[in-house]
Amino acid sequence: MKRILFDISDKFDQVAYLEDGTLVEYHVEYSDNRSIVGNIYKGKVKNTIKGMQSAFIDIGIGKNAYLFISDVNKKGKADENCSITKLIKPGQDIIVQVSKDSIGLKNPKVTTNISLPGKYVVLLPETDYIGISHRIEDEKKRLELLNIAKRVKPDNLGIIIRTAAQNVNEVEFEKDILDLCYLYDEIIKKYKYVNSPELIYEEENFIVKYIRDLSSFMVDEIVINDVEQYEKTLDYIKKQGQNISIKYEEGDLISLYGIEKQVERLLGKKVWLKSGGFIIIDKTEALTVIDVNTGKYVGKSSLQETILKTNIEAAKEIALQLRLRDIGGIIVIDFIDMDNESDRQKLLSVFEESLKSDRSKCSVLGFTHLGLVEMTRKRVRSNVSEYLQDKCECCKGTGYVMSNNMLVLKIKRTIERILRNTNAKKIKITSNRRILNLISQNDLKKSYKEKFGAEINTVLNDKLDIDEFQVDYEL
Repeated sequence: MKRILFDISDKFDQVAYLEDGTLVEYHVEYSDNRSIVGNIYKGKVKNTIKGMQSAFIDIGIGKNAYLFISDVNKKGKADENCSITKLIKPGQDIIVQVSKDSIGLKNPKVTTNISLPGKYVVLLPETDYIGISHRIEDEKKRLELLNIAKRVKPDNLGIIIRTAAQNVNEVEFEKDILDLCYLYDEIIKKYKYVNSPELIYEEENFIVKYIRDLSSFMVDEIVINDVEQYEKTLDYIKKQGQNISIKYEEGDLISLYGIEKQVERLLGKKVWLKSGGFIIIDKTEALTVIDVNTGKYVGKSSLQETILKTNIEAAKEIALQLRLRDIGGIIVIDFIDMDNESDRQKLLSVFEESLKSDRSKCSVLGFTHLGLVEMTRKRVRSNVSEYLQDKCECCKGTGYVMSNNMLVLKIKRTIERILRNTNAKKIKITSNRRILNLISQNDLKKSYKEKFGAEINTVLNDKLDIDEFQVDYEL
């Protein structure tokens, strides 16, 4: 049973894709701050930066969008090595589409290479190109679809044939292309008469968008807990002629369908494997690092076989976790070392096969000289943890707090700095219970009374961070 849950609440919109009750894909958005990926704007160029070959575009959302030179359509304008300053100028109007949401401190990313996804094709205006989904593997079917596309595609327009097109007739295929052409004409008309910055095309709501993009998969049932969204989605399903059961159900769907714990597990760094091994997922600002360990698994035969089995199991789990957690960007994986080259190739083959079910583009670059596997996964939005977790106020997002020994040393340095530079006789330390216990355990009061004749007093304040203290003194 393949089921999609759309759980709408006052804070979060959650999407859970289940296969036989197991969570295989999960997305979350803030209800009041939804993704703008796919939206098209009439923007105004604020400035260009020659050294970075990029420009910042005002699209009217309060934060300028970032446009890199590789995302500028250069057709009929300049050669590939041209500077950004020759392609666009500050103050000019420009049509752009959001390709990546604002993530953390990074601005949203935009492109002038517009793409409009339909049911069977993606329209690429201002190009003359035909592509086809790599998921359509039958060579006869691929050739058939390419020939149809050549017959029905208007000149000076490109298309990418989606997986859903493999079972459609030529009439429906052509209608999808013509509908998208009409939509693009309407977008251009609006671009010509509105002032910049202005939204000129808004992507479908997140439910319709998800169903459309998932159309190549078999979906048996859709469940929605919001009446308004249910009616809109039902209308969309009927218009598309899709044979999918859709129902409205009240309540917290994540809890009702028993996947609450599966969602919560996405926040943990450690993921256990069935064999007893485990993987550790560490995310940094620049990349994600994944470490594979044998853990409790000791194997039943040779060490080489134990390592290979653990690595293969880990590869399958990593592919799932990347999809579940929506981890994008650069990913480095430290599999358990293998000396046998055939085992390394077998592992890569399993890993690449496991990534095929991921709808985001993944590229495995292979093993580095240090024995690490490098890969990239297309990132267009924040990963799941950024919606469900806040940075710890104590550790400031590092995942660590100051050690007991370092804290004691820091307290001593502070006290001795005061004693060296003043005639203080009384020193007051205000802190949380942890630091008060450290002061007591290390006999600091007695030590400074005997050595310097200074009186150390302590005051409890549980509102202070776990490694924070305040020091006052009296002469």
